Amino acid sequence: MKVFEMSSKENKNGRRHFKAILYRIHPDSCVDAVNQVGMEYQKNGITWIREYCEQALPSIEGMSLRCEFIDDERTEILGHGDTGIVDGEPVYEDAVVIGTFNKGYIDDIETDDGIITACIGEGEIDAQCYHNFVAKLEENAEQGIYPSGSIEIMRTEENKAIVYKYGYKEKGRIPMEFIHSGFALLGVTPADDSAKLIEINENKEDLNEMTDVEIKALVSEAIGDFTQQTAEINKCKADCQAEIDRVLAEKNEIIATSEQIQAALDAVTAERDALNEKYEQLWAETETLRKALGEAKARERIGEFNSAIAGFTDSEKAYAKAEIEAFNADPMTSEINTVVNKIWEGIGKSAKAKAVAEQNALESAKVEDIFGEIVDNDDVEDTNIF
Repeated sequence: MKVFEMSSKENKNGRRHFKAILYRIHPDSCVDAVNQVGMEYQKNGITWIREYCEQALPSIEGMSLRCEFIDDERTEILGHGDTGIVDGEPVYEDAVVIGTFNKGYIDDIETDDGIITACIGEGEIDAQCYHNFVAKLEENAEQGIYPSGSIEIMRTEENKAIVYKYGYKEKGRIPMEFIHSGFALLGVTPADDSAKLIEINENKEDLNEMTDVEIKALVSEAIGDFTQQTAEINKCKADCQAEIDRVLAEKNEIIATSEQIQAALDAVTAERDALNEKYEQLWAETETLRKALGEAKARERIGEFNSAIAGFTDSEKAYAKAEIEAFNADPMTSEINTVVNKIWEGIGKSAKAKAVAEQNALESAKVEDIFGEIVDNDDVEDTNIF
C-alpha cells in the first residue's frame, strides 16, 4: 500500500507538504471501568480515547516536526533527541525542527493493518534547510520505505502534570488532559507502529507542461496499470472468497466439539504470548540503545571535566572536594564551571590569607617599646641612726 508521496519539484516557497499518522485511537469499549484500565494500548502503555484526543486537537497547530540527526549530512536519524527534564518539562536539545504542523484531525484511514481510527496531522517540511533528508525521503518512498514517528505530549497550563483518567498506570493509562508538543521522526522502534509520516506533498504537476508524446505515454501507462490492477482485484476477490470458504469450513469443524474449541483458544493464547514477548524484546533493545547513548554522553562529559581541572594541583582541587564528588556522582546535571570557580575561589582566599599574615608580621617588627629606662635605687647609702 502506498502511504508516502512527494512531488518531483519543490513549491516556490521551498517547503513540502506532509501528512502523518500521529497515533492510533483505541475504541471506547476497550476501557474496563471496573478495573479502571484500558485493555488495548501501545507498547509504551498508553490507551488513546477519542473524546480526550479531540479536546487536544487545537494544540497540533504550530507543533514542531523534529529529527535527531546522527551524521553531518543530516540524513540518518535516531530518536527524540531528549536531553532531560528542566523545570518539570522535557528538553530536546539534540533534536532540530525540520517542519511545522498547521492542522490536526481524527479520521479513519487505510493502513497495512486495515482501516484504523487515527489522529492525523498535516504541515510543511523545510526542503531548503534539509535538502539531503528530503531527498532521502523521496528515494525511500520509491522503495516502499516510510519513516516511523512518535508523538510527544505534555501537561496543560492548568495542571502540574499530564492528567490520566483513573490515574497513572504502567499499562492501559488513559491521557485525559494534555497537549501535543511535538512529533519526532524515528530511526528506532516506535511505541506505536501506526505512527509514521504517510504523505509529503501530493503530486500536483501541471500536465499541460508535458508534450503530446509524454501525455499519450502517460495515458497508455495508466490504462495498462488500470487493466493490471483490475485483474489483480478480481484475483484477490476470488482468493478472498476461497479463503472465506476455507475459514468457514474450519470454523464448522471447530464448533463440532468443545475440545477443538479449547485447542483453538490455546493456539490463539500462545500466539498472543509470543507476540507480547517479541514486543517486550524489541522494547528492551530500544532501552539498551538509549542507555548506551546516555553512557557515551556521560563519558564525553567526564572527559571535558578532567580537561578543565587538569591544570590544578591536588591541594588546589581540595578546595572543591564536595563539588568534584557531586560531579562524579552525576556528571550530566552538574556544572563544570561551578567546580572550576570553587577552586579559583579557594586559591584566592588562600593567597589573601597569606598576604595578611605577611603584613601583620611586618607591622609587628615596627612597634617601638612604650616603656622608658627603669632606674635602680639600690645604690642609695644606708645610714644607721643608732
